[in-house]
Amino acid sequence: MRYVTTSRQHVSKSILFTTLMLLMMMLLSACNGDSQSRQKASVQKSHLDNLLANARNIGVPYSMLQPIIQQEQQISSSSAPFTVFQDQPLIDYYNNVALRYQMLSNEVLGLQAQVTQQFDYQAYLDIKDLEHALVQREEQNLVEARIFADQLAQDQSLLARARYPKDYLQISHNARRSTQALHLMGTAYSDLESLRQLAQQLQVSHIDTAGLAQEEQDDLELFRHATQPEDFTYLIDQMSTQVQEATVLSIQAIPYVGAYEGAIKLQQFSANITEGKKYELKVTSFQQRLEADRAALAAAKADEYTGILSQIDQDIAGIQIPLIRAKTNFFLKCFKQEVHDWGIHHKYMDRYNGQQYSLDYEYDTQGIGSDLDTAVKTAQTMDSYQAAITLINNNFLHLKAMEADFGDRTPWNRAHLADLRLMKYYNLNGSKAGSVIVLSLVEQTLRLYQNGNFVKAFQITSGQYDRPSPPGFWNIFLRQHPTEFKSSEPKGSAFWYPPTPIQYAMEYHDGGYFFHDSWWRANYGSGTNFPHWDSGGDETFAGNGSHGCINMAPNDANWLYHNTGYGTSVIIY
Repeated sequence: MRYVTTSRQHVSKSILFTTLMLLMMMLLSACNGDSQSRQKASVQKSHLDNLLANARNIGVPYSMLQPIIQQEQQISSSSAPFTVFQDQPLIDYYNNVALRYQMLSNEVLGLQAQVTQQFDYQAYLDIKDLEHALVQREEQNLVEARIFADQLAQDQSLLARARYPKDYLQISHNARRSTQALHLMGTAYSDLESLRQLAQQLQVSHIDTAGLAQEEQDDLELFRHATQPEDFTYLIDQMSTQVQEATVLSIQAIPYVGAYEGAIKLQQFSANITEGKKYELKVTSFQQRLEADRAALAAAKADEYTGILSQIDQDIAGIQIPLIRAKTNFFLKCFKQEVHDWGIHHKYMDRYNGQQYSLDYEYDTQGIGSDLDTAVKTAQTMDSYQAAITLINNNFLHLKAMEADFGDRTPWNRAHLADLRLMKYYNLNGSKAGSVIVLSLVEQTLRLYQNGNFVKAFQITSGQYDRPSPPGFWNIFLRQHPTEFKSSEPKGSAFWYPPTPIQYAMEYHDGGYFFHDSWWRANYGSGTNFPHWDSGGDETFAGNGSHGCINMAPNDANWLYHNTGYGTSVIIY
């Protein structure tokens, strides 16, 4: 019996030993698989951390990176599953972690590219604002604006060399400060002129103005050396105080100053009334106020001038909105009349359906004309009415360019005079103009210019009669390659289309107006914006103009996409 027991004990020990060995082998195997996947996750996390650090270093705002950082923290704080005999759950966990880190890395790279493009375009816009502000001051013949011309040239040079978001942010900061300074320069100049006129009035009244003259001279020196917004703000505040002090002096000479100032104000009021008549404003009530003001000023006593001048100011202010409203409506009426008259005499005879279409339909009420109506109807302030006038005048200019181009027999693939005139108007004809897309709607032709020189031309298809492409001056502000267009119209609408893959898309006007490839078309050029038979395309969508976009042959869109960029100027007429 003892022998049997001993044998059984020996066998049990052998089995236990074998089992332990198998367990150790399994654990070692699990640890080996675990360590490889863990290492992979660690490498991906390190890569992500490096990308995040680099993104912050080149100027990507922390607020935009924060969602990615939070996701990384959530992944890092998760726990691996506990397993003993199987390594697959651990491998799957760490592989999933590695994949999520990798996806976040791709998000960082995508965000970095997106932010760079956005800041690049914003810097471009800020430089454009600086250009416009500089032009305003140069039109006033202010030699003091020359220093800002140098700043503009420096910013343009920096923009050409910029690579990172922080570069573009710095350019935007500099350009905005210079623009602010130029706007304040205009205010300071007006205040300086007002102070000078007040001094002249006091001299007429035989008031000692030696002190005021010295202050005026000191102000002029400050004005000539001011370069920062703070310089002009200080000067404006100082001149405001000086005007108040000069007003106290003028009290001593109210009869002389009041009569002189009143006469000038009445001249302005009379000129406003005359201008109102030109723009069909009903001026009877204003004419009555003018006569009453004249009579009051002629009979004024010393203590009455202040009240009379105040009344004249109120009357002048009271005519300003009615005057500019009448002016705006007059310009809009003239624009609509021109669109109607030219369209009546210039028709497209469509042999496909026997219909006639006005060649300037893009400027009519289904096109930019409705935008002008809205701008005028919603205007309430002097600035908003002036903005509407500018919009009307610019579209009038584009309409006249279309009319001139209609009679131009220059081949479509050569520079056209209307193109060159519009580029000159928008100051895009010089050596620093960069790329400019000019599109003639009446020709259905796009021409690209570089620094004022013709480069290449393409035949295109623009928006159909009921969905015209908007004329105007625009910029490319979104580029996509590739992308997918989805209709904003409900299915069943005449303008609905299925999800459509697009290889090259460049948006130039908000609301989804793009230059893009249209692989479903075979024909482009004159007449393709009207109903027609397409020689090889999808007749459902190729037999008419677009829904407002500029359609291009795939190879042409490819070339344009790779030879233009964010901020490229676009002139459509």
